[in-house]
Amino acid sequence: MKVGMRTIKTGLSVFLCILVSIILKRETYVVSAITTIFTLREDMENTIRYGKHRVVGNVLGAVTSLVVITIFKLFGKTEIVQLVSIPLVIIVMITVLSFLGFQEGTVGACATLLTILFMIPSKESYGYALARVTDSFIGMSIALLVNLLLPNGRKA
Repeated sequence: MKVGMRTIKTGLSVFLCILVSIILKRETYVVSAITTIFTLREDMENTIRYGKHRVVGNVLGAVTSLVVITIFKLFGKTEIVQLVSIPLVIIVMITVLSFLGFQEGTVGACATLLTILFMIPSKESYGYALARVTDSFIGMSIALLVNLLLPNGRKA
């Protein structure tokens, strides 16, 4: 078994996400840590690409969740409204991400949307959406910084 440089960078990035979250008194470090893991790649070019996709996906998922919450307020959060609106909104969201060239952000976007809709109390959904976007930027920034400052294991 061999521990490579990318593995070390990933562990360091998660450590920094936890540390930054503690220092900034963030509610949780889960989103920033997951974002840094998904973002960190073998080189800076791919790290930047995946970071952009992840953040754009999380932003669109958060914004889209607010649209769905508005639909629920207008038409009620009945089973039929959920059955029709959520799949349609997901189709639109995936189509927009694909059109904009951010396909790799699809999973994050859908996860953000569904988490906000079903796991966060409705009174806290706006705050959670903003926090999720903020934490995504933290995770992406840390992945970029670690990849910039530490050498690529293959070249060193």
